[in-house]
Amino acid sequence: MAAIASDDNIYQTGILVVGAGSAGLTAALAAKDAHPDLDVLAVDKAFPGFGGKANKGGGHCAFIPEGGEEDYVEYQVRNLGDYLSEQHLLRDYANATRQVINRMMAYGVQFYGRKAPFSGHPVIPWKVMTVDLDFMQRLARRAKAAGVKFLEKVSIVDLLTNGNRVVGAIGFSLLTGETILIKAKAVILANGNQNWRIMRMWASGRGDGIAAAYRAGAKMRNAEFGSFVGMTSVDHGHMAYGAEDALYNAKGESISEFARPFLKDNPNLGTLGGIDLGGNHALLMHWEVQKGNGPIYQDSRENGFVVSAAGRNLAPEVGQADDEWYRPVAHKFWHGLYQKKIQGYRDSNVMKEIVPGFIGECSPVYVGRDMATSMKGLYAAGDICACGNAATGAVPTPPGRNRGTGLMWSWFMGLRAGESAAEFAAATPRHGDIDYLQAGDLKARFMAPLARTDGIKPDEILKPLQHVMSAIDLSAWKHESRMKRALAEVLALKEKLPEMKVTDAHYLAAANEVTSMVLCSEMFFRAALARKESRGWFIREDYPERDDQAFCKWVVLQAQSGEMSVSFEDLPLQTYRYHPQAEISRSPDSVLIPAEAD
Repeated sequence: MAAIASDDNIYQTGILVVGAGSAGLTAALAAKDAHPDLDVLAVDKAFPGFGGKANKGGGHCAFIPEGGEEDYVEYQVRNLGDYLSEQHLLRDYANATRQVINRMMAYGVQFYGRKAPFSGHPVIPWKVMTVDLDFMQRLARRAKAAGVKFLEKVSIVDLLTNGNRVVGAIGFSLLTGETILIKAKAVILANGNQNWRIMRMWASGRGDGIAAAYRAGAKMRNAEFGSFVGMTSVDHGHMAYGAEDALYNAKGESISEFARPFLKDNPNLGTLGGIDLGGNHALLMHWEVQKGNGPIYQDSRENGFVVSAAGRNLAPEVGQADDEWYRPVAHKFWHGLYQKKIQGYRDSNVMKEIVPGFIGECSPVYVGRDMATSMKGLYAAGDICACGNAATGAVPTPPGRNRGTGLMWSWFMGLRAGESAAEFAAATPRHGDIDYLQAGDLKARFMAPLARTDGIKPDEILKPLQHVMSAIDLSAWKHESRMKRALAEVLALKEKLPEMKVTDAHYLAAANEVTSMVLCSEMFFRAALARKESRGWFIREDYPERDDQAFCKWVVLQAQSGEMSVSFEDLPLQTYRYHPQAEISRSPDSVLIPAEAD
């Protein structure tokens, strides 16, 4: 034991929460609410209340008004999830959002715009209000007051197992490089999804927890949907909000009508109506450039988002929000971001070059309605399992094409995971036995880059990997031949992982993150190759139609005998209300499940 970690670096707790972001802090609080006497330890690479990405976005919070729950579920299943949604969990979510808001208010979170929230959609019931961007600091203070303990600047790398049960975790201090070993009755993974460190706001999602769960033997689901693409300014590198409605090719031809023909005819899908962009805008830009019509520009005179009511209240880059919507921290953050954008522009030309901005949102850890993974004692919450819970269906999640649902889902899942893990830990009389040989092997693997005297830098793997993942004709516009080539490149980079050499704990964390990124890339392409159809966000050039007979199924990945197994899981359609064979109305032979039975 002494060879693995010193006594000062060995911890024992009832519940270990990996990640002290929005979902992790909520899970820790929920666990303490459920069983106040349980020890809860939250570990984060940064500091509680400051890490992650939830405090670096819009602070948008979506909820479903009373009476609109089933309309929301039906719309999500039919129009966004494309019938791949886990409908029971989606309905749980729709029925819970108002209660979640009350719970978060009790934890000290302040909501803005409650008296007159934005309509998240012109037809379906879906409302949006906001929180200020210091809300995680409020949660952290509340958690500390409730007795939650914290470890800061610690990278958790692997899970410790005893058979199919998770009994703890192992990692290292980012400050000293010392090994940290934690024994726990239950573990909640809440340390984010995979975004390949490309786009700035999302760069903190590096897949550490996904990789740890996979190596431990946990199942993954819906990895093929982790290819969210935004719109980015070439000049300043940030998102170009509103640009989708002001796009032109190099010939001066408007392409917004082709990218979004529904703007005039179908208000259900308007951007500010609450639905995030589909994959078509990135594909259109790709096709235009292939035809020789690039670059693509936005006419900044036609982009009125910044000065619109929605812009100044939801993303206040200029001016000041209305009194009920004014958030001091968000105001400062967004104004500062806007100044960075202005300073980044190369000239005063009104035509600003725009490119697809690959984000990712690969979030495949498989969980059920109670946020339990396929391994005993292991739970997950937040972005790490946003696609793996399958509720939103065939779309990258967050945002699941619903603006403002990222925060709400993080809280909803955090509450469920915390309560479920607390029940498990309270019913478990003793900690599971630690296999110190296993712990030693895991330590030797992740510490190896520090011990090498020669090798390559993590960036020598990261940069070519980012080029593969961000290529639109590989991640968004898919074809078997191109994806096989991409997978081969990923596997070639995988072969180089044992060559990484670092000089300190900071870069040791980078080496572990790159290892996780390579693994998630392999997951993405293996799952995408298996799904031979187009569905929802997932678009294949060689299989342009949806195939309900063969692929109304979930793609499941799991480590088996050192290899990544790929299998399919049938959806329990006989228990669902909405079926793909009935686009307009329910099929005559479908089973209608009463609401109380869901």
